[in-house]
Amino acid sequence: MKSYDEESIGRLIYLTTQAMTLHAEKALKPYRLTVEQFILLKNMSQHDVLSQNQLCEIVEKSAANVTRILDRLEKKVFITRKQNPADRRSILLSLTDQGKEMVEDVGTLFESFSKHIIQGVSSQEQTQFTGILHKIRINLDTFTNSSFR
Repeated sequence: MKSYDEESIGRLIYLTTQAMTLHAEKALKPYRLTVEQFILLKNMSQHDVLSQNQLCEIVEKSAANVTRILDRLEKKVFITRKQNPADRRSILLSLTDQGKEMVEDVGTLFESFSKHIIQGVSSQEQTQFTGILHKIRINLDTFTNSSFR
C-alpha cells in the first residue's frame, strides 16, 4: 500500500525529474556533455548572438553558474565569447559551427526521447498538464517571493 506522501504531486514531479535527468545524462555521456551544458547550447541556438546576462535570464541560472558552464563549453570549442562593442561590460555569446552541429545531433536524440515519454498521452492531456505545471510554477514563485521578504 502506498502512503499519501508517495503519491503527492511534489514527490511525483521530483521522481519524474530525477528519471528524466538520469536518462538525459546517459544519452549525453557519449557526447561528453552535461544536461546543464546542453540546456545552454540549446537556448543559445535559438539566437545568433546574445549577451551572457540574457542567457542567464533565459535559463534562470546565476551568472556564476552560467560562467562556469560557459568556460567548459568554450574549452570544447562549442561557443565563442566576444566583448560587446556597444557595452564593454557585456559579453556576447554565439555558437561555433561545432556547437551548432552538436545541438542538431543531440537535439534529434532528445526529440525522439520527448516523443517516447508522452506516448499514450493525448494532446488534450498534454495541454492540461502543461497548464497545471505553469500554475504550480507561478504558485511556487509567489510563495517563494512572499516568504523571503
